[in-house]
Amino acid sequence: MLNKLAKNQYVKLVKNNGQKKEVEYGIVLNENGDQYDIMSVGFENKDGHFLAYPPNVENLVQTYTTNDETMFDEVKENEVRRAMNVWVEKNYKL
Repeated sequence: MLNKLAKNQYVKLVKNNGQKKEVEYGIVLNENGDQYDIMSVGFENKDGHFLAYPPNVENLVQTYTTNDETMFDEVKENEVRRAMNVWVEKNYKL
């Protein structure tokens, strides 16, 4: 679990919603103290596979703080990192 994030870092966001966990993947766009603007790139489906969002989804960028209930972790899975790289190259200029 990460307490501090860096700009352009690939992060895994784990949100606890009651009994189930939601896992999203994103990129830190901006940091301001303990607030971070994170662009969501995809999510983990119920089978545990990464699925990328289409680029026209609304609210891809959201602001999070390290004090939220959301847990942040580095994206360690190579397959997910590659898929995120492809999505960013096609849909966004850092």
